[in-house]
Amino acid sequence: MAFDGLFIHHLIGEIAPEITGGRIDKIHQPEKDELSMSIRGRDKNLTLFISIESAMPYFTLTHSKKENPQAPPMFCMLMRKHLAGGRIVDFYQLGNERIIVLEVESKNELGELERKKLIAEIMGKHSNLILTKEDFTVIDSIKRVTPDMSRIRTILPGLKYETIPSDKIKLSKSESLFLPSLSKLVAETPSQKSYKALYMLIEGMSPISSKWVLNHADLSFDTPIGQLTSPDLEKIITGLKLLETHLANEAFIYYDQYDIPRDIYFLGDLLGHNSKKVFTSFAAAVDEYYGTQNKQLKNHQRANDLKKVVSGRLERAESKLKKIELELETAENSEQYKIYGELILANIYRLHKGDNTAIVENYYEPDTPEITIPLDVRLDPSENAQRYFKKYNKLKTATSQLKIQIKETKEEAQYLDQVLTLLEHIEEPSEIADIKQELVEEGFIRARVQPKKSKTSKELFRRFVSTDGFEILVGKNNKQNDQLTLKVASNKDIWLHTKIIPGSHVIIRTEGAEPPESTLHEAAVIAAYHSKARESSNVPVDYTLVKHVTKPNGAKPGMVIYVQNKTLFVTPDEVLVNTLKKQ
Repeated sequence: MAFDGLFIHHLIGEIAPEITGGRIDKIHQPEKDELSMSIRGRDKNLTLFISIESAMPYFTLTHSKKENPQAPPMFCMLMRKHLAGGRIVDFYQLGNERIIVLEVESKNELGELERKKLIAEIMGKHSNLILTKEDFTVIDSIKRVTPDMSRIRTILPGLKYETIPSDKIKLSKSESLFLPSLSKLVAETPSQKSYKALYMLIEGMSPISSKWVLNHADLSFDTPIGQLTSPDLEKIITGLKLLETHLANEAFIYYDQYDIPRDIYFLGDLLGHNSKKVFTSFAAAVDEYYGTQNKQLKNHQRANDLKKVVSGRLERAESKLKKIELELETAENSEQYKIYGELILANIYRLHKGDNTAIVENYYEPDTPEITIPLDVRLDPSENAQRYFKKYNKLKTATSQLKIQIKETKEEAQYLDQVLTLLEHIEEPSEIADIKQELVEEGFIRARVQPKKSKTSKELFRRFVSTDGFEILVGKNNKQNDQLTLKVASNKDIWLHTKIIPGSHVIIRTEGAEPPESTLHEAAVIAAYHSKARESSNVPVDYTLVKHVTKPNGAKPGMVIYVQNKTLFVTPDEVLVNTLKKQ
């Protein structure tokens, strides 16, 4: 559902009483497009979080903690200078638009009280955070907007803040203004769909709120407005009145069959979803849903840059492999040149300098009694023979070198494919940093400053507990895979990995006991889920005792060989994996 002006109106109504009168204690900017403010209230501490990420702008009170950069960005320093220690005197919305204003009273450099306004525009790619004086003079913004960037309005220090011009109708005045405005729209665009006409006419509405009104009016969403009758319009006005009060009831998050949050609703469920979680607090609903989605989005954005680098290296490795294999195929035909040289020497008495071919008896192939050998007319027969022997020796040496290169290139491609798989399964920002450090250490990317090596411990692995009570550990990156298999696990533990498919190492901690089939199956499902075959079915997963797993000398991180293994075929199950996960 859209984070529209109507919902913001009610969310503000819930948050404002909580934070008004409180003092801003700490201000952080976890990401370039986020702001977090710790507020000391009368009886409790709160955190107001604002994101202007273009794909998912929102604000709410949150209990989540985000990692902050070591050096605060310039906008964060500006916010601390003007707002830290200040008292919140008001928190409100401009009309029904997606614009919120936080008014703060704080002391300036001379110790005098001044009011400042922090304005958050929740408008998709146009979202922004703007700090102004009491009279709306812009102090600065997180995104400066120059005349070259926008012809509608400019946002720069020293200018007056102005909202984006709008001729939409306020919801509270919809009854008196709706009919004439809609009549005008009918005349201009009679084929326009009804739900679109509503949110284009009324301030603060989004497609989902328009559909909610039409649903209560028992009208089709896609009915052209030119076909609406007077009774239809009266029903719409009744629905608009109901909309003003309906939002204050409840919110809920819809979960899919894998128990993953997929959408959030504030207007009732138009789609008839069964799996949902009801919230009486809109702020709590927003925090749970948008917090989860925001985290996934940020992880995806961070991982994407690394994916591009790794994908590029993988493509080059695969291209190099094809080229080397073609060269090897040519080199492996070198025996033919040796035969040419020997046949020339055997028939040297018949050949002369200036001959361009030699047609001789082939002693090596009974089925081919004669063979035609190309000759260099500039060389005598003996020199032609030596030329073929040299070519044979060169290719013979090249064959062994090419085989080494093929082995190394295959290992590199396998390793890079493994890294790409791990990047697809990122859950925390720290996991991306670990993989990036690993790539730096392996020489695949350069780092401006060599990162500090982090210690890998058992607590850093993904942890699960089978229904039979056995602990299952999963590596998050290749370094952890090595650490888990070669250092943490005991020889009697069981090691699992998808067969010839990139994925994480998985360990069942047995403590000498033999785990039941159900635990082996669950561990295999976890291994398949944390592999490149996550979206596949009937995935082969090998398992063996840890003592049968070894790492070849010089092998890249995460690369091992194993023997005495058995294979299970399982289908990844996200619900099962989440159920077994230990927080």
